[in-house]
Amino acid sequence: MHPEPRSGLLRPLAAALLCCVALTARAGPEEDYKAGAKSYGDGDVMTAMPLLKKAADAGHAPAQALYGLILDRADSDEEAVGYMRKAADQGNADGQFGYGSMLAAGEGIKRDPVAGRAWVAKAAEQGHKLAINELALAYVKGAPGLTDEMRRSETALRWIRAAAENDFIPAVDALAEAYRTGALGLDADPRQADQWAAKSRKLRGITGKRRGDRK
Repeated sequence: MHPEPRSGLLRPLAAALLCCVALTARAGPEEDYKAGAKSYGDGDVMTAMPLLKKAADAGHAPAQALYGLILDRADSDEEAVGYMRKAADQGNADGQFGYGSMLAAGEGIKRDPVAGRAWVAKAAEQGHKLAINELALAYVKGAPGLTDEMRRSETALRWIRAAAENDFIPAVDALAEAYRTGALGLDADPRQADQWAAKSRKLRGITGKRRGDRK
């Protein structure tokens, strides 16, 4: 048998190495994010931050959102809102919720409750539970920019119901009251009102029925 020419052996090896290098390069921010997120979850913020910042600066949206959250909790609001916005612009739900919440509160950026709520709504549309709850609370409490008509709308009912199904107590209470009084476009239904009221008590750890509850 004749040995294969040296160049014939090197070509497939070089191609394989280049492929591995390319895969490693693409996986770098994701690996940094996972390692940083694990460290943060373990309570090791000092190890987490440089890993997350590296991934965030490479354009990794989940890393941008988490790094922004850490900065926000450290009161580095202006830097935090910048990373949150970058994640939000990529469609990341955590980033949309974080940026919207900071914008609504005026943390690190000029306060704009209406625009902030719009970003929170984007996150809620993706099923982000905290965003759903915050949006529902805005309708329950009457946040800036929400008219009485908007608070009685089908949209309001949609988010209040979604938050109630998340076991968010203010939404559960609002839904119980809506069924009791016929608000939010619902027909009055005492039995439904009692069921939601019972759920509210259960979530609060209150046992027993109140006088007037239907069997």
